[in-house]
Amino acid sequence: MNKSATEATLTRRRYWILGLRAVGQVTLSIAVLGAMYFLIPTKDPGQGSDLPWLVLELVLFGVVFVLQVPAIIHARFPIVRAAVTLGILVPLYLLVFARLYLSSSLSDPGNFSEPLDHATALYFTVTVFATVGFGDIVAKTDTTRLVVTAQMLINLIVVGAFIRILVSAARLGIEQKGAAVAPRDPPDAL
Repeated sequence: MNKSATEATLTRRRYWILGLRAVGQVTLSIAVLGAMYFLIPTKDPGQGSDLPWLVLELVLFGVVFVLQVPAIIHARFPIVRAAVTLGILVPLYLLVFARLYLSSSLSDPGNFSEPLDHATALYFTVTVFATVGFGDIVAKTDTTRLVVTAQMLINLIVVGAFIRILVSAARLGIEQKGAAVAPRDPPDAL
């Protein structure tokens, strides 16, 4: 085997390892987030609202997103870093709203057409996110409808702006890497 074939094989192997590592990071993150969602107990209906915690979770989501943009730009592989970030932030976002709907249903079962448990709250959240809205679970009170409406509007931001920002950060990172590696053109001799 000649040297260039060996280099190509190593490069392919390296990219496979990089891809598998990225998939592993996303899978592990989703598993941890899912375990936290299903295992952390919810408050009993008479113990007060989960709303302050849920607002804090959304703020933390925003902070994590903002911190990831420069990390993507400066990453060795910006596209992979952006994909991993997206693969972690979207499930986190969905679980925050699922927890909000679960808390809302536990505090007042009349907020939805049926009482929600962990699985049905997550199901409802994903149907709202995917805009399919099967209609089997429906928000019944004005407050809950406003929260669902807020999720729909934030969904547009997550899908549109967040993805665009992550892709732009990855492109900028690639451009910066290319500029650092590209040889300088010799000055024109006139």
